[in-house]
Amino acid sequence: MKKILFLYILTSLVSCEPDDICSENTQTTPRLVIEFFDIENFEAPKTVPGLFAVGLDDLGNEVTILGEVVNSRSIIELPLNGSENQTQFKLYSNYDIIDNEVEGNPDVITIAYETESFYVSRACGYKNNYSIQGFSIEQDIDLWMISTEITINEVTNENESHVKIFH
Repeated sequence: MKKILFLYILTSLVSCEPDDICSENTQTTPRLVIEFFDIENFEAPKTVPGLFAVGLDDLGNEVTILGEVVNSRSIIELPLNGSENQTQFKLYSNYDIIDNEVEGNPDVITIAYETESFYVSRACGYKNNYSIQGFSIEQDIDLWMISTEITINEVTNENESHVKIFH
């Protein structure tokens, strides 16, 4: 009986592989990093007061972005949809909710891209990298975003800014 128990434990230990657990240090699908700059000084980062982002589905309905909060900041990281070739977001400046009404100035951006999937490991699965093909701001009567510049087309990590938006 002891031999059977020993063989069972030995077999269990040998069958475990290092990739059974996905390490927090493992690179997963990166988000698009957008940095905001002053329209009057292209090199000066500029904070967007009350910045808040929501995704837009194919019908234009707002989709909550997990972990996104209202915050005054000059950088935002947005997840791209790996099963599509473009994603739309509504970025609010001066976002607030007053008497159950959304206040703020929304502008819609569209990111067009190609997706490339990579196998990471059994525990981590696949990750996507993206190649930005286009970035645009939908025109409206009260734009707070004036122009854009794609600085890095390949979205392979979150350590650098991929797009600059001037406001």
